[in-house]
Parts: sequence; structure tokens; C-alpha cells
Amino acid sequence: MTRRRQLSIRARLTLFFEVAITIMLIFTGVALMNLVRHSLEVQANNQIQEVMVQTQQRFSTQQRTTTSLVTLPTQGDVVVQITNLTSTAVWAASSAISGSPVLARQVADPSSSNGLSVQLIQNARTHSISSQLAFGQVGTILTSRGPGLIFAFEFGGAIQHSMNVLIVSLLVSFPMLLLLAGGLIWVGIGLALAPVESIRRRVDAIAAQDLTQRVPQTGGDDEIARMARTVNAMLDRLESASQFQQEFISNASHELRSPLTTLLATTERAAVDPGRANWPEVVDIVMREGRRLDSIIDGLFWLARHDENQVETQRVDVDLDDLLFEESTRVRTLSELNVDTGAVEPARVVGDPAMLKRMIRNVVDNAARYANCELRFDTHYEGDSAVIAVSDDGEGIEVEQSSRLFERFVRADSARSRRLGGTGLGLSIVAEIVARHGGSARFVQVEHGTRIELRVLRDSRRLDATSHRIFS
Repeated sequence: MTRRRQLSIRARLTLFFEVAITIMLIFTGVALMNLVRHSLEVQANNQIQEVMVQTQQRFSTQQRTTTSLVTLPTQGDVVVQITNLTSTAVWAASSAISGSPVLARQVADPSSSNGLSVQLIQNARTHSISSQLAFGQVGTILTSRGPGLIFAFEFGGAIQHSMNVLIVSLLVSFPMLLLLAGGLIWVGIGLALAPVESIRRRVDAIAAQDLTQRVPQTGGDDEIARMARTVNAMLDRLESASQFQQEFISNASHELRSPLTTLLATTERAAVDPGRANWPEVVDIVMREGRRLDSIIDGLFWLARHDENQVETQRVDVDLDDLLFEESTRVRTLSELNVDTGAVEPARVVGDPAMLKRMIRNVVDNAARYANCELRFDTHYEGDSAVIAVSDDGEGIEVEQSSRLFERFVRADSARSRRLGGTGLGLSIVAEIVARHGGSARFVQVEHGTRIELRVLRDSRRLDATSHRIFS
């Protein structure tokens, strides 16, 4: 099915404003026509009234000396006709309608000012004249023949002619106004959207391999400027994410290459002369490097799932002291280190048991890797947090630079750590788990050795799974 092509924003906005302007022009035209018609009617009525008064004065003066039919001059667009009271005989008329039969009669009209209104007489004799009459007014007049009626009309359709001229003018000017407005709107919207199009072209030109480019940014604070800043901020994040991904892949490749190289070199050397190979040593190396590979892959997989927010966090009661006692038993079984658990106090938190166990194990393994002969565990409460401390009697590290050790693939002593089996991922996983439990991880300055303190909230149910990492 072919998808219908949608109009551009520029075209849609122009069309919208054109429709709006058309509606406004229609309403304006109708209002203008009504206003002009009303003004012309008021003017015509005033003129008719004035002519009636003048005619009454003039006719009354003439009728004092004559009883003949009086022909009155036509004044502007107004004509008059004077009849007897029964509108059966014409006594006087304007020159424009001289010789015409009686054109109108008076009828009662309570709504008029004098209680009377004019009714045109429509017949074959009057049709040619009455069709040109409008806005009739009637009054009484005293003549030498007696009282009569004076009728005054707007003659010749001047008002309708004026209205026709106005309508034609509107019909001609409105399309021209629409075309002019449409052109101005099209150009104006184009100028307003030009920065948006510039931003679109720049973003479209930015390749995935080069995220250092940025869109042009103005110093204003309008919608375009804010959008440009937002796009640049997004590009900053994309560049950072791309660099992080590249560094992550590079570091992961390097970490995976080291045990693989050791495995290949050991097995190839043994395969050259199987009879002279030290197979117990070969097996020991293969097992050690295999475990290291497994640890690296497991750490990478966990971090990848965490970055994609696919690691679900449970919220149940967990006894941290029990986890530390389990770790002390494991360390004593696997090594000759002495583990001091005298400072371990009961400490229960609400969190993910598997994550907290992994967090403690990573810290303990890190401490055991550098300890000379002893580890010390400690748990206690501080406010709304539970504190876990793991200390060793090793060489120690510089606390000022210790926060970087919670980053991925960062080691205090890369060569020594790699030789001792470190992957550079353990403490970064610790930092992520601590953040998911609303806490912090830090190295604490001690006189001898190294001490790591982990703080987790006693109840982390209110936290979101996407909490940011916290170092203190």
C-alpha cells in the first residue's frame, strides 16, 4: 500500500493561515457590507426627510396662489409625489416622475415614528417607476385644495448601485489579498524554519564515525535556540556514549586477549613435545586462565544487561551479616588468610539478595587478592543506611585517586592485578549494585592496608532501578 505523501509543515501552516484569513475576510466583508448599507440607508432617509420638509414649505407657498398641478424639481436621488388623502389623484410630483399615476398609499404602521408607512401600488401602469423607488416616507401637507399626502422616495437604485460596486470591489480585492498574504506567510514561515532546516542538514551530515560536529547555535532563547542547544546536548551524550562504547570494547578485547594468549601459548608449547610437558602446570594454568575468562565474560554480561536496564532488582529482607559470615568461611577454605569477623553486627536491609551477595563477594575477592595475611569485616548502622567495611593488611592505595577504581577496567596496579587474577570489572559492578540500593562506595584512609566502605539504604524499595552511581 502506497503511503500518502504528507504536506510539509511550511505548506500546512500556510494553508492553515490562508483558511483562517479567508474566514476573517468573509466575516469582515459581510460586516462591511452591512455597515455600508446601514450608513447609506440612514443617509437616504435623512435626505428624504429633508426633501419632504423643503417640498412641504415650497408647495404650500405655491398652492396659496394656484390650483394647477405643480411640477417639482428632482433633488438629488429623491423624488416626491403629492396626492389627495385617498391617494386617488396626483396634485404634484417631481420632474423625474411627472405624469405618473399614484405610486403609493399610506398604511397604518405602529412601529414607525408617525404611525404610518408607505405601500407601493404595484400594477402595469406603475411598474416601470415603482421598481426604481425605495425607502418611501409619507407625511401630510396642507394645500389650497385641502389636506393631502406627500410621498418621498429614494429614486434610481443609488444604494443598490453603491452596494453592487462594493461587492465587486470585495470580490476583486479579496483574492488579491489572499495571494499577497499567502506569499508573505510562505516567505515568513520559510525564514522562521530556515534554522530548523539548517540543523536538520547538519545532523543528517553527521556520520556515526564523527560525532564531534555540532549544529549552529544562536545566542537567543527562542524555540530554535533551545532546540539547537538540546540537539547539541544530545550529540554530546551520543559522543560520550560512543567513546565509552569504544573504550569498553577496546578494554574488553584487551582483557580477553590476555588469558586467551596465555591459554594458546601454554597449550601450543605442551603440544610441541607432550612427553616433556609439565602437565600439572599446564592444567593449573588452563584452569586459572579459564576461570579468569569466565569471570571477565560474566562481568561483561552483567554490565551489558545493566546498561540496557535488563537487570531486575528484587526488594526483600537480606541479612548482610550472614553474607559476610559466608564469605569469611569461603575465604578461609580457599586460602590461608585469617578473617576477623569480630566487628560484624546484625544488619538487615531490604534489597536484592543476589546483587548484595555479588557486591560483597567482589569486595572480599579484591581485598583477599592484595592482603598479606588478614582480612577484617565490619557491619553497623548509620542513620537510614547500613555500612559494610572490608579491610586488608596489604600495601594500600592512594585514597585521592581511589574513586577511579570503581570505573570499568581501572586497576590500582594493572600488571600486578592482572597477574593476581583481577579483571578490572569487580569494583565497577560493586558501584552499580550500590547505586541500585541508594548507597555509596568509597576507599577510606587507614594507617596500614586498604579499607572499602559500602553504604546501602536500609529500605531501598522507593528507589528506581535506574539510579545513578554514587561515590563519596
